[in-house]
Amino acid sequence: MIKNSFLMLCVVLCSFTASAQFYVSFSGGYAFGAGEKEFRSNSVLTPTGIVNLGTFEGSYGEGVQTQLRGGYFFNEKWGVEVGVGYIYGTDQQFQKVEGILDLKTRGRAFGASLSGIYNINENFYVRAGMITKIAGKTEAVVDLTLPNALTGIGDVKADFTTDFRGKFPLGFIGAAGYKFPISDNLSLFAEVEYMSIDVTRDISELGDFEAVRITATGPETVSAAALAQQLGATPLAELSSLLSERLQWGENGLPSPEAPYSSFGINFGVTYSFK
Repeated sequence: MIKNSFLMLCVVLCSFTASAQFYVSFSGGYAFGAGEKEFRSNSVLTPTGIVNLGTFEGSYGEGVQTQLRGGYFFNEKWGVEVGVGYIYGTDQQFQKVEGILDLKTRGRAFGASLSGIYNINENFYVRAGMITKIAGKTEAVVDLTLPNALTGIGDVKADFTTDFRGKFPLGFIGAAGYKFPISDNLSLFAEVEYMSIDVTRDISELGDFEAVRITATGPETVSAAALAQQLGATPLAELSSLLSERLQWGENGLPSPEAPYSSFGINFGVTYSFK
């Protein structure tokens, strides 16, 4: 009886692994923002103050993306895969005050995923799993012109960037695709992919910085600390935090908001199977 049971187990294992295979794939595509969140205002400066004309919305998951994935199929239907990817995000209009402030933000992030994959038939497949961000940043790019009417010490012109890094997030990734076999080992594929993930702000650091004040004798260099002090006395005082050399968010009463990275995209790629 033990012998028969052992033989039966061997038959089951052989049938389970007969079509098992490793594979690697590489893809590139474009993702559109999904689950967009409200940023800040589009406004204009008037003699009575800043008037809000509306708000901007967006997601840092929008942009060009590439992925490298590797997986293992246990049989003809079921498999598991891990992947790493990079998103080169498009500029998102975060805040604007006509003629004074142009603040854009964009994502530059590496991610990793773990998914299960199921072959519906020889061509169609679906996959779903978890995704996280493992490196990268959200970058704020600021073009600022403070008129004498706001500073009282002359016009101030500044251009700088601030890099935001987030805490470890966890989200959902899912896709449906179609494979085009071109040989026993090689196939092309096209897929639609959805990612749902937000990244909680952790640390920000001041990047490139350049600022000058226009005076009667010519331009004078303005430091980040001096510009932050000048901003503190204007309706744009909240921008002062972008000028800190290093700031820890979520501490000392400083809120730590979530940055949206969700997207819905289209990928095209190639898969090589080690049969």
